[in-house]
Amino acid sequence: MIEGVDNTVLYGVAGAGLFVLILAISAISMHLNRQRAVSDERQVYKLRRKRAARYEDAKKDYEKYRKKIESGNTVLVDLIHDLGDDFVGRDSAQQQIAFDEAFEAVASIRQANPRARIVIVLHTLGGYARPAHMIALAIKQHLSKGKGHYNPRREPRVVAYVPYVAMSGGTMIALAADKIVMDPTASLGPIDTIYGGFPTEAYKELLAQKGPLATQDVLVMLAHEAEKYDRYAGQVARDIVNDIHKAEGKPDHHIADTLSAGTLSHSQAITPGDAKDFGMNVSTKIPDLIYGLVDARIRMIHTRLEYEARRLDSEDAGEEGGTDNAEQAIERAIRQSLRGNVRL
Repeated sequence: MIEGVDNTVLYGVAGAGLFVLILAISAISMHLNRQRAVSDERQVYKLRRKRAARYEDAKKDYEKYRKKIESGNTVLVDLIHDLGDDFVGRDSAQQQIAFDEAFEAVASIRQANPRARIVIVLHTLGGYARPAHMIALAIKQHLSKGKGHYNPRREPRVVAYVPYVAMSGGTMIALAADKIVMDPTASLGPIDTIYGGFPTEAYKELLAQKGPLATQDVLVMLAHEAEKYDRYAGQVARDIVNDIHKAEGKPDHHIADTLSAGTLSHSQAITPGDAKDFGMNVSTKIPDLIYGLVDARIRMIHTRLEYEARRLDSEDAGEEGGTDNAEQAIERAIRQSLRGNVRL
């Protein structure tokens, strides 16, 4: 209390001062938030522009390399998959060999001129067996069309390129070609059957160790089905492997039988050196055009968010409100990426 001054006046002054202080703090907070929002908007804009530019550059490169490869009487079939950890392939890329992709590949090969050169570019971990069989059989059919004799070693009509990896079904397709060209660091893989999530050989070992009566009924039934499919897959392997792939001093079907027998781990890498030891017609001289094509497609996959595909789908379909929702999803994803929460 100050002598001669009413307490009500003091309380009023103090309250007014506190109110002014709160207003000042609020104004400063709003200003900082506005500044942060503006800064975020600028960064979002820059990131979107940068990502879009990178994607468009990669797309132009991919189309450029594809056009150069397909010059003359050459048909290109590229099976370049999204090998990321997401459950949905980015930029409409397949994550494994599937029927829809096989239909397109088979159609391209079937419609090719009988004397056309087929270039198969593989970047895959495999997938369903039947689509891979279809592509391999289409290659075999194309090779049977050409009239006259040709030397598959000197002038291969179907060449499979593997810059990085072509496992399982990818190896199956490569073995149908006249020649397999691998990067020195690239790998193929066994073509044994995976049934119900396990190699067929595993079912045989299980039944041999435990006996049918001590094994669950469902596993016994799976083992019987796996054995039937294994016989089928072994015959298909013999049918699709190009005759050029043959090791001296080995039986005619040595490669097909060895790679489909299940004695190798399904994820075991077969290097170019291993492939040569098996008797495959392999070289390690990949043209720059092939590297450029695959690397450009991989860049397209890596720089395209799934949200972008949804936005484009919404625009194409003309859905009301769909574009706004997709745009908001993109904004959220980019804002989170600014704080290190998601990978672009």
